Amino acid sequence: MNSVQNIAPHSRVWIYQSDKEFNASQLNTITELKSVFLEQWESHEVPIKGAIEVLHNRFILILIDETSDKVCGGSVDSSVRFMKELEKELGVSLLNRMLVAYKKDGKIFSCTLPEFESLAKKGEVNKDTIVFNNSVHTFSQFENEWEVPAEKSWHKNFIL
Repeated sequence: MNSVQNIAPHSRVWIYQSDKEFNASQLNTITELKSVFLEQWESHEVPIKGAIEVLHNRFILILIDETSDKVCGGSVDSSVRFMKELEKELGVSLLNRMLVAYKKDGKIFSCTLPEFESLAKKGEVNKDTIVFNNSVHTFSQFENEWEVPAEKSWHKNFIL
């Protein structure tokens, strides 16, 4: 499976956020490298039913459908190694969990958690600001809880 179209709602999800928007060259590189990775991705010598998608030219979504088989920890670790390889190849940060992404005037912005808190104190972001909750764990959560107002996410802890 190389697309999210037929993914089960309980499928596992990992979201990696770039510190900046991907350009066309970087998107081409991601497309090439993800195809190679997905072809070789296995768990106990069984191909993994998974997908990798780029969203908003800033997020990389990895999905694993465990309908038929559970995926071993080593296979999950290999996806993290893949993200580290992408970081080097693209010259971006993908593993910084202290980054926050939010929408303002139809654009997506990234900042550090302390910067987000500062923006909240200044009133530049609030409970209605759309944020990206990268801590979702399943495809169903992704569809319903990923792109939400700050008041419906862990981000609410930083909004006054």
